[in-house]
Amino acid sequence: MSNGTKRTGLEQGRAAYAYQCAERGSEIDKKKEYKSYVKKMPMLIKTNGLGAAVAFAFAKGSKDGKPKSKDPWELLYTQLDEWLRTRTKINATQNQLAKALTECLSADYRAATIEALALLNWMKRFADALIEGDPQE
Repeated sequence: MSNGTKRTGLEQGRAAYAYQCAERGSEIDKKKEYKSYVKKMPMLIKTNGLGAAVAFAFAKGSKDGKPKSKDPWELLYTQLDEWLRTRTKINATQNQLAKALTECLSADYRAATIEALALLNWMKRFADALIEGDPQE
């Protein structure tokens, strides 16, 4: 398999997962907030680092360490958690991404950051297409 084919397969898989994420986001009550958070997350990652951004999403989307049901931050955290656990070398159990990022190797952390930003790029596109309006509307 050539490098181009492998990259295309990864990119297609990333796009397909991102579409599913945005579709799920469009089904929750606070869909406009979800869209806004998907758009904000890349800047949070670039400004504060993946670990801090993920910890922020985890804190906003949980109460006493347990996920809040149907919360847009919880959904975004869960989606990143699922993708990064299955597509990177981050060794985390379900919903333990924030903790795992504090324990991983620097190279794995950097790779996870790049992967998260690539996924969020697709998620932003699909959220724009599937979710109308902004939270203040």
